[in-house]
Amino acid sequence: MFEELLKTSEEKLREKNPDFSYESVIESAASLLIESINEREEENIKQVMLEHDAFLQKNRERWSIGFIKLHSLRETCLQAGMNFQEQFLKIQRYETDELIGVFMRQHAHACRITGEIIHLLEGGYPDAALARWRTLYEMVVTCLVIKKCGREAAIDYIKHGLVQTAEGVEEHRNTAEAMGQETFTDQDAEFFAELKLNITKGDSSWHWAREHTGYKKIDKLREFVELDKWSHNYKLASRNIHSDYYEMRALYGMSEAQQDLLLCGQSNSGLTEPAHFTAIALAQITSVFLTTYIEEKDSGLDYSDSVLFLKIINNYVKEVGEAFLSVEKAI
Repeated sequence: MFEELLKTSEEKLREKNPDFSYESVIESAASLLIESINEREEENIKQVMLEHDAFLQKNRERWSIGFIKLHSLRETCLQAGMNFQEQFLKIQRYETDELIGVFMRQHAHACRITGEIIHLLEGGYPDAALARWRTLYEMVVTCLVIKKCGREAAIDYIKHGLVQTAEGVEEHRNTAEAMGQETFTDQDAEFFAELKLNITKGDSSWHWAREHTGYKKIDKLREFVELDKWSHNYKLASRNIHSDYYEMRALYGMSEAQQDLLLCGQSNSGLTEPAHFTAIALAQITSVFLTTYIEEKDSGLDYSDSVLFLKIINNYVKEVGEAFLSVEKAI
């Protein structure tokens, strides 16, 4: 591929110095190649972007009915969350309530992540979307554990976040010099180390969920909230996150391939399951948030809007699955 370029570089060097080295030929050829690439870079990438935009348009057109339903579900969940937030913030005791605060933030994260998943699906990356769904699933398990165990579990969940922050500070100080970065001061490190010690009491295995369920690992926690039927899908999503070996044919993006290929880009296949899984998870997290303290008679909260929103949301979950499946079956 580069024979002519290497030959030209060698001839030029030979004219200047008969005692040239092979390394100097490589350096000269690389310089010429980089210069040439830079000159044509904008034109080349414009073509790449045009092809990407063309794929995006066609993919949206093919799965349009599914994307409309999934976008609508997300917008409904956002509206429902804002409606409930507006209501409970009028009651002073909920302004700093740990349980409702955790669920509110989890719901916001879920809406954002769903947006990321939609972006990946529209862009033709269903397996990346499934990998992102894994986070939603973990959030569902977390929310259901906290809902089952109550406000004290929410408090410990917040504490667990502080412990992770403290460990992040420690890790940054360990790696900052090698990465050429400024890091936290000794005073900062002492503060976070003391914070971690106060929370964990020196127990290196301390975990927020273990305090209430006896478990800390996701496989046990999902059993605790009866979501272990999703274990296969979770494992499949995990393979797309970790550096694991598996055949290309196993990818959602290869589900319509007629021959074995090395998929290294976009695909308009295999969107149904990642989309439907996402809809189910977002609905579950939204439901937990909208029904916070619903079992308490003196909560002071009116759940009329929440109940109506959940009816709409649950209907959308069904429609998302049906819409994507109808496109898939229309091949």
